[in-house]
Formats: sequence, structure tokens, C-alpha cells
Amino acid sequence: MTFRKISVIGKVFEKRNSAVVMVEDKPILIVKYNNSLYGMDAVCSHMGCGLLTDVTDNIATCPLHGAKFNVLNGEMIAPPQIKPEVPCEFKTDSKTPLKTYKVTINNEGFVEIDF
Repeated sequence: MTFRKISVIGKVFEKRNSAVVMVEDKPILIVKYNNSLYGMDAVCSHMGCGLLTDVTDNIATCPLHGAKFNVLNGEMIAPPQIKPEVPCEFKTDSKTPLKTYKVTINNEGFVEIDF
């Protein structure tokens, strides 16, 4: 893999903790957590819904059924549910974490992702 400069400047993360970027037509969620940047596939493994920017600390929440993912390692830490007492079925293996990526800010101030 190679670090690729993307069209987002690092200053974005001075005002917000997350952003979704496209890398080779693939949506990637970038999250600032503890002064570091982390990247993760921005598509929920349950039904393919976009993980937008509903991020608290290092946890991204799917807006469709509330599945929660740890952006540090891509693991699902809370399964999707229709209601608290009604879990959803999965279309994929929930034990397989979402892909994560190394993210940095280069000397020019642009975000780079190891993709």
C-alpha cells in the first residue's frame, strides 16, 4: 500500500472530529481521536448503509439500525437492532471487522491515507 494525498486539508479536523472522503470510488470515514487520525471503510457490514459522520470518541454509529464500530480496529462493538429487544439479521459475517487505514497529515497540510 502507498500513502495517497486526498483533497482534504488537516485543518478540517480542528473544527470537527470526522469526515467521509472518497478514495478510488470507495468511501472512507476519517476520524480524529486523541489527536490522531484513523481511517475505516465507511459502509456498514450489516446492510451496506453509509457510515456518515455520527462519531462519538472512537465509535461510529450506523444511522440505519444503530450498529456501532470501533474506528481504531474496525470491529463491530454493538450489533444492529430494529428495537433494543429485536436484533437484526446480518447479510455478512459480523465478526469480520471493517477495513482500517493509516492516516496522516503531510508537510503541505493535506490528509494522506495508506490505501
